[in-house]
Amino acid sequence: MIRRLITAAAGGAAVLTPLTAVCPAAQAHAAATARPKACNTASAPEQLHTTDAVHLRAGRGTRYRSLAVLAKSTNFYAQCWGVTGKGIWWVYGDVVSGRYAGFPHGRRGWVNSDRVATGYRHR
Repeated sequence: MIRRLITAAAGGAAVLTPLTAVCPAAQAHAAATARPKACNTASAPEQLHTTDAVHLRAGRGTRYRSLAVLAKSTNFYAQCWGVTGKGIWWVYGDVVSGRYAGFPHGRRGWVNSDRVATGYRHR
């Protein structure tokens, strides 16, 4: 299921035109909530959950530092998708349940798409 969503996301490209040039407050907010440049937003956002314990990383790939280890069944709100040079898909978003969830947004980072499935888990 995730592979189909990712394939659909790769087929279309979303162009976002921020209006941050006109307002300094908007610039600060955009910097704090900005998606990574390598994000494909065609099929995002998506409600996901982890299917196993997985590292939340600072970038797409295991060479990036681990920000946290998410437990199995942690809910994750995907904002966009990205692929490495080796063809491995990663999903960027917010942790919305468990130890690393927070208000208004949980900890953000990248998760390997092989370790997530669609839908939230209610624990």
